Amino acid sequence: MLNNSNIITSIELNSGIIITLSDETSHYFGGYYHVKILAQCNVSLDRMFFDDEAQYLDALDKLGQSVVFERILEKMAVPEQDIALIRDQLVDSFKNTAISYLSAPGFERSFVRNEYRSVLGKSVKKYAHKVL
Repeated sequence: MLNNSNIITSIELNSGIIITLSDETSHYFGGYYHVKILAQCNVSLDRMFFDDEAQYLDALDKLGQSVVFERILEKMAVPEQDIALIRDQLVDSFKNTAISYLSAPGFERSFVRNEYRSVLGKSVKKYAHKVL
C-alpha cells in the first residue's frame, strides 16, 4: 500500500474516514518532474448501505470489508525548483474541493453502492458471452 516515507499528511473527517495524501513524484525528463499526489482512504461497508442482508453479504463477498477511494492529483513537466510549490498547490486544491465532497452526508453510502454496481456490471460483462 503506502510507503510511510512518502506520506505528506493524513486528514481525518468527521465521519472517521482518514484520507492519506502521499507524494508519488517522479523524474520526468531532464530537470523536469511529474508531481503526483495520491489521495486515498478506505470506506468500510455497512449493512445500512444496502437494501437487504443478501445484497450486503454479496457486496462483502465481492468487495471485501472496505472499498478504496483514490484520486490522483498531478502536474507534468514541473521544473525541479517548483516541485514543493506545485505539491502544495495540489494539496491545497484537494483540501478546498474534495474534502467537502468526501465529508458530505451520504458520501460513504453512495461511493460503496457505486463500487458494488460497478463490480456487478463487470461480472455481467465478463460472463455475458457464455449466456445462450
